[in-house]
Amino acid sequence: MSCKCCMTVDVEEWFNILDIPGEVPFEQWDSRENRLESNMMRLLELFRKHDVRVTCFWLGFFAKKYPALVRRCYEAGHEIASHGYAHLLAYKVGREKFKEDVESGKKILEDITGAPVAGFRAAGFSVTAEIDWFFDVIRSAGYLYDSSVFPARRGHGGVDNTPLTDYVIHTPSGDLWEIPQSMIKILGKRVSFFGGGYLRIAPGFLITQGIRALKKHGRQPVFYVHPREIDPDHPRLKMSTMRKIKSYINLKSTYPKLENLCRNHDFMLMRERIKLDI
Repeated sequence: MSCKCCMTVDVEEWFNILDIPGEVPFEQWDSRENRLESNMMRLLELFRKHDVRVTCFWLGFFAKKYPALVRRCYEAGHEIASHGYAHLLAYKVGREKFKEDVESGKKILEDITGAPVAGFRAAGFSVTAEIDWFFDVIRSAGYLYDSSVFPARRGHGGVDNTPLTDYVIHTPSGDLWEIPQSMIKILGKRVSFFGGGYLRIAPGFLITQGIRALKKHGRQPVFYVHPREIDPDHPRLKMSTMRKIKSYINLKSTYPKLENLCRNHDFMLMRERIKLDI
C-alpha cells in the first residue's frame, strides 16, 4: 500500500464556525466580508509551489458565488469534492433537509466543472451513531466516498469505536467508501494532530511523530485545513472562551506547518487513495 498523504481543504468562509452564540445565519452570508478568495489563492499558490495536488471540499454556496475559483482549482489538478451546500449539521436538520443539501452541493460543483463529484465531507464531521440514515443519503446522492467520520468524541459529531483505516459501508443504495479523519492511539486514547485546531495546537515534532506512527501501520495520513486558518487577521465571532481557544489559537502557525508538510511529504488525491478512475 502506498503511504502517500492526503491534503484536504474545507472551502468555507471565516464565519462558518458551528454551534456558537455568534454563528452567522445563512441569510447573512452574502453581506459579510469576503476573505475566502484571497485565502484560497494563497493556498493554491502554496500547493503549486510544491507541486502538491489536494482535495477541495467545497461548500456549494461559495462554489456558486465563485465558480471561476472552483474552475481554477479543478484546472490546477485538484480534486473537487462536496462539503454540502449550506454547512448543515446532519444530526440537527434531519434526513430530508440534509438530503436536499448534499444533492444541491453536488449538482452545483458538477455544473461548474463538467466533471463528476465523487467525495463528500459533512460540516463539522457531524455524522453520529444516532443518525443511521446518514451514509445511505450520501450514497443515494451519487457520492462514491465519504470523509465525514471523526473516529473519536468531539464537540459536534464523532463516532467512537469505528475503524481507523479506510473501509466500505454497505447501504441500501450501494457500497460507500469511508475515509475517516486520521487518528493515532496514545495510552489507549484516540488522538488527532492532523487538521483544524488539532494541527494548530500540536507542535511540529508531534505532527511528525504522528505521521510516522500512521505510516508504520500502513495508514495514509489525511490532513484538513480551512482557508481562514492561514488568515490570522480575519474577524472574530462571539463564542465561549474554550471555543475561542479551539478556533483561534496558533493561527500564525498554520501556513508554516502546511508548507513544511508540502515540502517533506508526498501527496495524492482522495479519489486516488481508493483507486477511483473518474
